[in-house]
Amino acid sequence: MDIIHYADSGWSIIPPLLAVALAILTRRVLLSLGVGIVTGSLLLNQFSPLDSLHYMLNTVLKIFWVDGALNRDNLNMLLFMLLLGGLISLMSVSGATRAFAEWAAKRAKTRKGAKTLTGMMVFAFFIDDFFHSLSVGAICRPVTDRFQISRAKLAYLLDSTAAPVCVLMPISSWGAYIIALVGGIMAAHGITGQSPISAFVEMIPMNLYAVFTLIMVLVVIAFQLDIGPMRQHEQWALEGKLWDE
Repeated sequence: MDIIHYADSGWSIIPPLLAVALAILTRRVLLSLGVGIVTGSLLLNQFSPLDSLHYMLNTVLKIFWVDGALNRDNLNMLLFMLLLGGLISLMSVSGATRAFAEWAAKRAKTRKGAKTLTGMMVFAFFIDDFFHSLSVGAICRPVTDRFQISRAKLAYLLDSTAAPVCVLMPISSWGAYIIALVGGIMAAHGITGQSPISAFVEMIPMNLYAVFTLIMVLVVIAFQLDIGPMRQHEQWALEGKLWDE
């Protein structure tokens, strides 16, 4: 099977552009991603259906089986995501999210209070950015819905606090990964006068993206800013349309 490479060709952007366009038009993310994957496989295999199918099956197999052995890293990640999804579903089925919404409704009296509560929840779920987005999204959605806050604004608050806080915290999944990278670099250059975790802490102020993203979230909440298309989404939410259908 001869694979055509498109690293230096504009054709390489066709699959992702197609996936994004379909996601916007159809609102069906899995279908759009699937079409993008199939299109990319067809491009790589000169539009041969059989070769493309064989290529996709081999690629999926390599996720779980490499060099005659199980790929434990990928399997552990898959297991982690399945358990995480199960935990989020359990929180919803057990009534935990509803109980939290009722508790929060007594303390968040305004739209600003609901946004503040959503933003501050990151400090309780900062251990992993995926876990934060899924768990806090499920927990705070009833609260933001109650105060007619758009799903777009909820997504912004979740995404703009999850990863930035996670990469700034040494006791998080990303923090541990970065510390391991820093430790390897220090060992390779013979730096022994400082520990990797102390180097990580000193690097925190230089992580400008994370720092300024969090500052922007605070400014948006404090001054009730709705920038660009977000203003339209918030207006729709106030009219009872929480997400764009």
